[in-house]
Amino acid sequence: MARLSPRGAGVGPHSNSCAMAVEAEVVVAAQEGSGGSAPVFVVWHKWSDLRLLDHEPLVNAHARAAQEVNGRVLHVYLLERELLVGRSRVAGVPRCGARRAAFWRDSLEDLARRLEGHGQRLLVCTDAPDGAGASFERICRRLPVRAVFAHTEFCDEELRTQAAVKRALSQHGASLQLCWGGLTLHHIDDLGFNANDKRQMPDLYQAFLKKVRGRPVRKPLPVPSTLRPPPSGLVDLGAVGVEGVAQALASLAASPAWTPPPDGLGKPQAVEWIGGETAALAHWQRYVWEEDRLRSYVGATDSMTPGENNAVNSGTRLSPWLAFGCLSARTVLHEVRKYERARGKSRSTYWVYHELIFRDFLRFSTLLWRTSLFQLVGPYGVRGLEWRRDAHLFKQWQEGRTGFPFVDAGMRELAATGFISHLHRQCCAAFLVRDLRLDWRMGAEHFEAMLLDYTPDANWGNWAYRILQRPQLVANGCPVVEHLTTVEIVAWPVVHDARLEHILAWLPELRALPRDLAREPWRLESEAGRRVRVKPYRDSPLWFCSVNRANWQEYEGWMSGHAWTVLPSRPGTARHSSHAGFVLGRDYPRPMVPPLNVEVDLDRVPVAHAWGDTPAAGRPHVWGQPGVHVGEPGPAALRAPTPSVSRRVFLTEPGSKGPGQQPQGWRDKPPGVQPRRRWAAKRPIDGQEGCDSTGRTA
Repeated sequence: MARLSPRGAGVGPHSNSCAMAVEAEVVVAAQEGSGGSAPVFVVWHKWSDLRLLDHEPLVNAHARAAQEVNGRVLHVYLLERELLVGRSRVAGVPRCGARRAAFWRDSLEDLARRLEGHGQRLLVCTDAPDGAGASFERICRRLPVRAVFAHTEFCDEELRTQAAVKRALSQHGASLQLCWGGLTLHHIDDLGFNANDKRQMPDLYQAFLKKVRGRPVRKPLPVPSTLRPPPSGLVDLGAVGVEGVAQALASLAASPAWTPPPDGLGKPQAVEWIGGETAALAHWQRYVWEEDRLRSYVGATDSMTPGENNAVNSGTRLSPWLAFGCLSARTVLHEVRKYERARGKSRSTYWVYHELIFRDFLRFSTLLWRTSLFQLVGPYGVRGLEWRRDAHLFKQWQEGRTGFPFVDAGMRELAATGFISHLHRQCCAAFLVRDLRLDWRMGAEHFEAMLLDYTPDANWGNWAYRILQRPQLVANGCPVVEHLTTVEIVAWPVVHDARLEHILAWLPELRALPRDLAREPWRLESEAGRRVRVKPYRDSPLWFCSVNRANWQEYEGWMSGHAWTVLPSRPGTARHSSHAGFVLGRDYPRPMVPPLNVEVDLDRVPVAHAWGDTPAAGRPHVWGQPGVHVGEPGPAALRAPTPSVSRRVFLTEPGSKGPGQQPQGWRDKPPGVQPRRRWAAKRPIDGQEGCDSTGRTA
């Protein structure tokens, strides 16, 4: 019977073609009883630790074997079919897409080669139909296994597998020796508090950051100079096992669901995604020392830095290697510290550390979240929202046909490469949750299949921590608005993709349009609605990212804090229903939800060439009504005066009602109420008011 979990629906008939490739009889290390009497110690490699450097279970196993007469070490990788060919529980999508499978395969092959270079072998086998525990039982029946050494687990599905293996080993007199090792930057014993105690483990990142910043980080463990040999009498199936699994992983590439994009779509990748520790170390060496790119690193989660080096186009791109454990976070930071000693500390080097701490926060949080992380209400118990499971809307989102170029470019890049920037992940996810109101787990399951850098804690944790509304916002009757709520979708492209290089690379159908229309193609056929306020406030349904609430001063220099709703043009009144043969609705979809035209002062946008190389006289003005994309600003959209601190607070959107309340609008602050503190521009901000940015790894 297929094993069920909050994340997987088991290996069903729709995955038979892939499952057959990995259902061959479990590869056996030796003929039964042929292993002799030499004690055997097993290193259990998992999908999250496919490396030799900084691998504590490996170090411990070989040290233990060296204490025994003729002690041997067996390196095992158990491929769990549920993770490879299973289907998700909610959306029914594959749990592993072709590109992640290829990266997985590369990583296994590289691990096998590196072990062979040390006189060892990697035994790769699929889990038995009756589970991982049964697979280890078979090994124990053939070899005198004393102990199995492995990194401990932290998520529900993996913890159940770990428990099953422990029970199976105990029946054969063997033990499961677990260690935390390099799973996180900070070792769990070095935090200064108990991460398993909800009274001590912070539930918000800023509080966690304050506790761990400055705590010691252990040095990465070197590979032992000499590895103990594998058990004698082994059938020479090490390489064959790896090749067999590689073929199974490669078979996923033939799936029609994940076909590569046509020629001419996209742009050359800054990184060649080859799995394995060898490629990971080479990339990090090149990034830090040869190209000196650490100097301009801004952080994957920094949504406030515009220009050429921003979170969309400037990142370490280490996350896939970190996800598969080809590189440990401690190894990454160790190289950063060397760089700081050689070339100096900077905000850029700090941000690598900062991103790795957020990675720690999500991983430690899963110890408390457990199965709630994969439930509809999420780990914070968000109730009172109505969710939909509309397959048609979900498919449009998956395929990048939402009608919002920033979202569509991200979704198409994800399908083609297995990677998108963290800012794109946030926008795509928030649009699905906040605007389409689809079951958030459907989106998380799609990301699980497609992302090269998928891990359950980072993927599901980011959806739950950053994208889901917080309970207090729902309880306060956060109003449902009739237009786009994820304002970042139209605001961030202005500063993070100023030349539209990313959007036009992935949406070639928009290349015939002027830059302003390519960024917001609905301007081709729309009329002015009403002018609405989009400046964020504490319980605003707009701006999912709380950084935009706390650091609004970063935006108000070039945004007025207002936008225009968009109405479909009446027949015969659309000013620009087509352009150069391009027809909206035929060549590119209309927006799935009513968009907003955000008022932007082009003269104050903090990036050069925000609208291409068009001379100033010919630049479009977007500081106005929908449809007015050339000439002067719209009549009702005058330039705002120099921003000043207002004594007014916007409680809720004009005309909307909270529970049992009359329509609200502007209201003077009560006497004695001080203005909210304005954060320093570059201070790392967390979503203490809602959600925020990060995720991922550096």
